[in-house]
Amino acid sequence: MVYAYNSKIYLAEAVLNVKDLAGQVAFYTQIIGLEIQTQTEREVILGAGNKPLVHLIQTNREEAVKSSYGLYHMAILLPSREDLADVFKHIAELDYPFVGAADHGYFVGAADHGYSEALYLEDLEGNGIELYRDKPVAEWDIREDGRIVGVTEELSAQEIYEMGRKVEPFVIAKDTRMGHIHLSVQDSQLSSAFYQEVLELTDKFTIPSASWIASGDYHHHLAVNEWGGKDLAKREEDMSGLAYYVVEVEDKGDLIAIAERANNRGAEVKWLSSNALTFKDNDGILTRVRKNINN
Repeated sequence: MVYAYNSKIYLAEAVLNVKDLAGQVAFYTQIIGLEIQTQTEREVILGAGNKPLVHLIQTNREEAVKSSYGLYHMAILLPSREDLADVFKHIAELDYPFVGAADHGYFVGAADHGYSEALYLEDLEGNGIELYRDKPVAEWDIREDGRIVGVTEELSAQEIYEMGRKVEPFVIAKDTRMGHIHLSVQDSQLSSAFYQEVLELTDKFTIPSASWIASGDYHHHLAVNEWGGKDLAKREEDMSGLAYYVVEVEDKGDLIAIAERANNRGAEVKWLSSNALTFKDNDGILTRVRKNINN
């Protein structure tokens, strides 16, 4: 069995170290529309339907999220354009700010990427969030060599906003899932090569400062960019921001192969159980890989 788009991996959740746990829980429930799934004094798991998507852990570290390498954004995939419209309308009417490229005369904080339509914002501590829907594959710019070319063009924001339904109380669509993870790294080309080898991903689209890579026929499961600069801090345990993100694979053989390839690249690999491991890249970014618990 493979995942959607003939992929051998599935992006499951992002785990964040946060300074203000209560405030961040309020943000992800009230602004994004996730639901609390489990909660303790220091950790809260939020998700859509029965799927965990965002796991928050209280930290006492005080660094700003953007002072170190780590998360550029987590990309939450809505199942339809209508569902994207609902969350767009909800956030806009709360007057919560979207963020993004400089204003070129159209709505800031949103883009049409050719293969997707996306909205961009940040949580209360500066962790980047993309909310998007995929267009039908027939509309993607897929080249003969398998590359999938992305663009950044004006989103039909007014059209999508007007599609939105007023949902009270607002809850994000139950089939929403994590679509991809975009990382801030020191050297995008080295990082892209590392993740391509360890996770058996292929280059879908690359520019000198960034790379979009995927398993199978998807436009990207991971992206890496060096837009934060060459002098950010290496990630350390408990730093504010990305603690780790979770990749799921179908069987134990895939897990063992990932461990071997990571070891061959000199990455630090730790087995957490017989069905889960972590590996760390040169920027201190931690990836957790687990076997599908339903398989």
